[in-house]
Amino acid sequence: MQLSVLASQYLKFSAARGASPRTTDAYDLSYRQFHAFLLGRGLTDDIRHFTPETIEAFSTYLSEAGRKASSVNLRLSALQSLGEYGMKTKDSRGKYHLAENPLGRVFRPKREKPVEKYLYAAELKQLLAVPCSAGERVALDLLIDTALRVSEVTNANVEHLSLDGERVLLAVVVKGGRPRTITLGSEVAGRLIELLKFREASPSDPLLLNVQGRRYTKATLSEMVRRMAVKAGITRLTVRAHVLRHSVATMASATGADVPTIAAMLNHSGLGTVQRYVHRQEAVDAAREAVREALNGVRAREEATGPLTPGEKRVVETEFERINREALR
Repeated sequence: MQLSVLASQYLKFSAARGASPRTTDAYDLSYRQFHAFLLGRGLTDDIRHFTPETIEAFSTYLSEAGRKASSVNLRLSALQSLGEYGMKTKDSRGKYHLAENPLGRVFRPKREKPVEKYLYAAELKQLLAVPCSAGERVALDLLIDTALRVSEVTNANVEHLSLDGERVLLAVVVKGGRPRTITLGSEVAGRLIELLKFREASPSDPLLLNVQGRRYTKATLSEMVRRMAVKAGITRLTVRAHVLRHSVATMASATGADVPTIAAMLNHSGLGTVQRYVHRQEAVDAAREAVREALNGVRAREEATGPLTPGEKRVVETEFERINREALR
């Protein structure tokens, strides 16, 4: 039997059982890559070549081509699912396609420990100071000010803003479909409202628009953050929007916020039910304000005395590394 036929059958089977289109596409790509690898080694599209040896060679090839361990393991997982399917389905003669799953005898590449993905206070200051359009400035400031997920920001409309006395609130739907209300910092809220007035935005309009005048997507907003970080000279790591959440959490810990408060600030539910954090709203607002003041302090200090010296910068970096290890893992 052709391996490609078995793969096609499995993809239809998994889709019928509820696999997402994204998973189906990823698995299809993995099978086509393995098929091309077999042909490149002079083998044929035959299920008999679906062996531990060919899979090990495929894994080695991907690693030597510069693929990360996580990327290689994703492809091996797709092949493992195909192997399980082959063990449970029969051919026209009533025999199972595979007697065993060849992935059972294949070692997976060891995943490397990821780089600590957060920015130091001085780097956040660099990012906040980079020249950009008014819309990009508000989008960037809003991500740092609230530590919201990208989807929570991109899905927000103007009608989700409200006033509570002098406070400007933003209603969002967080992961899991839960509604939450976020208090915006006064400076960010002021710039956002001015921009909305300039746009003459209606309640149903997107809260944020990109430079083309369209609603940001998760990809385009994260790409904007990456581009701004490069423009700011931050090359220590690739800065996507999610990195800003880690950065704000680290700064909140540096200002004295405890882990449950940080979890509530990030709209996490990992420490228990959401109800556990309801009474922490004042603490969450205080933690956000402390981060804002800390960033303003870095800015004021550097404006008064000049940039941090290498020694001073390293002290800040070391402290943030310690906080991240002890409080946020």
